[in-house]
Amino acid sequence: MASLSVSSPPLLRSDDAGAAPAPAPVPASWQALQTMPLLAHLGEADLQSLATRFRWRLLEPGQPLPDAFDEGRLNLIVHGRLWVRYYGSQGREMIVGDLMPGQWCGNHWLGECSQPPSVPLVVEAADASLIATLEGHEVKALFDRDPAVMEGMLSALLQGMNRLVWSLVARLVEMGTLSVGGRLHARLLMLAERAGVQNNQALLQPAPTQVSLAALLGSSREEVAREMSRLTRLGLLQREGRGLRLTNVDGLRVLLEDMR
Repeated sequence: MASLSVSSPPLLRSDDAGAAPAPAPVPASWQALQTMPLLAHLGEADLQSLATRFRWRLLEPGQPLPDAFDEGRLNLIVHGRLWVRYYGSQGREMIVGDLMPGQWCGNHWLGECSQPPSVPLVVEAADASLIATLEGHEVKALFDRDPAVMEGMLSALLQGMNRLVWSLVARLVEMGTLSVGGRLHARLLMLAERAGVQNNQALLQPAPTQVSLAALLGSSREEVAREMSRLTRLGLLQREGRGLRLTNVDGLRVLLEDMR
């Protein structure tokens, strides 16, 4: 297949709330949309046309995605990873979940099954992330032109809801039955599987911060720091540059099983 290069509008870097986004130095091309499962059935000509309708934004780690749940808008995660985070009025925070490449967030164009959240949630970049945003009227026009996109979105929604339900069930069981240490072990093992285990080791690159782990576990940074120090003394963890190496994944599994 010949490689064409039709560029969409320049990437926009989202700045602080209320500030106008500043153009990023590089444009995005339609090829990025080829990796999106929702659009995988579209041909090159359709993707070229569609790419020019998307607004492309590059988020730095910790930067929020503005208007993530605005009416009608579709936000595709092209690269990177987003967190869905809750900030409490007393300073407590919790990471509810994450959004990976190929997933999306938005609101309303799927009717009652896609209502805005009833708690104040913030969607922000966990890593440097590329987001392709399609406004509501463009989403409706896309659905009218290509019902397969709507069918794919409904299918993805149902599958995602099923995964979410079981993920929340598992998290609820962990919160109710495991100590902070046990929950940390389970999270580190999940990150190890995602990063890839080789020779009973896994490198998390970059290393998850103690603050983010605490938000994921519903605990404090101090509790996470104490348990990570203990795992380091046991020889199960070691720092490696900006990464964190799990030096004995099976050993960490044994510790977790002993806590269940």
